Amino acid sequence: MDDFELQAKLKQLETEVDGQAAPPSTQKPPVDGKPTSTRPSRSWGQRLKRNAMLPLWILAIPWTQEIIDQVFFGGQWNFPVHPRSLAGVPGIFLSAFSHGGFGHLIGNSIAFVLFSWLILAKSRRDYWMVFLIGWLGGGFATWLLAPNSSHGLSGVVYTLFGYLLCIGWLERRIIPLLISVFVLINYSTFIFGIFPTHPMVAWWGHLFGFVLGIFAAYGVYREPKRLSD
Repeated sequence: MDDFELQAKLKQLETEVDGQAAPPSTQKPPVDGKPTSTRPSRSWGQRLKRNAMLPLWILAIPWTQEIIDQVFFGGQWNFPVHPRSLAGVPGIFLSAFSHGGFGHLIGNSIAFVLFSWLILAKSRRDYWMVFLIGWLGGGFATWLLAPNSSHGLSGVVYTLFGYLLCIGWLERRIIPLLISVFVLINYSTFIFGIFPTHPMVAWWGHLFGFVLGIFAAYGVYREPKRLSD
C-alpha cells in the first residue's frame, strides 16, 4: 500500500471515529512545542473605546428611567431610598438610577462621566470596584443612616471623587498621582457638597459616598514596592 492509499485510509478512519468533520481550527500551530492563545488581542484604540463607552452605557439606565418618567408619569415614577423602612429596601439598589428631573440628572451625568474616565485611565478593575462600592454601599448607608429619603447618582459621583483624591497619595506612582493632583486642582469645590449648605440637597448621600470612596481607595490600591511599573 502506497502513501496515498494509507493517508486516505487514515482520513476515513478519523471521520468515522469523530462522527462528523471537525470545524476548522483558528488556533495557530505551536511554536517550539508551546501552545499559543487563539484569543485576539485588543489594540490600544479598541481598549480606549471600550473603556470610554462603559460609563455611557451605565448612564443609559438613569436616562431611560428619566425619559419614561417624564413622558409617561409626569415625574412621579421615582425610586428613592426611604431610611430604615422595609418599603425603602428596593431603593438601596434603584435610588442611584432615579432622579428628580433632567436638570438633576444632567448635573450628575457630567461629573459621573468625567470621574469615570479618570479612573478608567488608570484601571478598569478599580473602576468596577469603586462603582459597586458607591452604588450598593452608598445605598445601604443611606437606608441605614440618612435623615430623609433621597435618590440620585450623586452618591456614586462622590465615591469616585473620594477615590480619585486619595489613590495617588496611596500608590505614589506617576499616573495615579497626576490624576489625584488634577482632581484636587480642578474639582476641589466638590468637597463643599458633603456639608449641609443647601436645604434641597441630600448632603448626607454625598458624605457617605465620599467616605466610601476613601475606603475604596485603601481597599484597592497597590503597594508601591510590589509594582515594577
